[in-house]
Amino acid sequence: MIAYLDTNAFDNLYKKSGCTSADIAQLRKAIYGRGLAIPIGIHVLEEILLNRRASPQELVARLKLTLSLASIRRMVKPCDQLIADDIRSYAATVQPDRPLVSAQIQNAITQGIAELIESDGEEFSEEMVEALELARQGKERFLQVMRAAQEQAAGLAEARSSWLSFEDFFQLAAVPTADIFAQRAGVLEPCRARGRDGLLKVRSVRAAIGVALSLIYGQTFEGWASHLGDSSDLLHVPSAAASAEIFVTDDARLRQALQRGPLDEMRVLGLKEFLAESSPDSDAT
Repeated sequence: MIAYLDTNAFDNLYKKSGCTSADIAQLRKAIYGRGLAIPIGIHVLEEILLNRRASPQELVARLKLTLSLASIRRMVKPCDQLIADDIRSYAATVQPDRPLVSAQIQNAITQGIAELIESDGEEFSEEMVEALELARQGKERFLQVMRAAQEQAAGLAEARSSWLSFEDFFQLAAVPTADIFAQRAGVLEPCRARGRDGLLKVRSVRAAIGVALSLIYGQTFEGWASHLGDSSDLLHVPSAAASAEIFVTDDARLRQALQRGPLDEMRVLGLKEFLAESSPDSDAT
């Protein structure tokens, strides 16, 4: 089983919010027994490491807990790069790209974390900070694309005079939304030539489009709050889809949006459910 945890899940593990030390011990047992693998999103690391409000001691403690569970050797790309690389790879080969960061980024962050822990949270490697700042900058680019996609989808929904099921709404809006992502990646025409239906099967792309449309559907037809598309937890959805079978988040509205999404092969769980299922003593494993 491969599970991707977003930052709020790691945060709740650190705070022992809704879980205990025994739960964390059982989680490590599953990992050491090779029944569970947890890749680490680079956005999880930048959200931890670039949090200047945390004391050096808290920073190191959070890092140690996080990396005792997640594999730093399986570090997932920033979401904007992940989607763009997958779209360009689809345009060239019909296959998605590898979801993990380059060896150069991997080495810079791994070495920087080792130095940070050794210095008790006082010394930040310039190379590590630069890599994490680039990931942070990619957040806004990704959210800009998501906002553009949602604005377009909202217009399509409002143009309809009758209620739509989410499945019908997805069919209506998915291809125009995919065009926005492909255009931002600079390969709209090659993607059209390859076939946009095929592009929608790329997991990172389908996940990003699915959650964008699900949120707009909720806002348009179900009265959801309009600010939901700005949630930073959206950043983790494509990363989870590209690298894992399970996405773990304690954002209840995000889970609700993803439950009806078009990624049947990726399950979405809250932390409590995940801990129960991943226990080596659980029948689910």
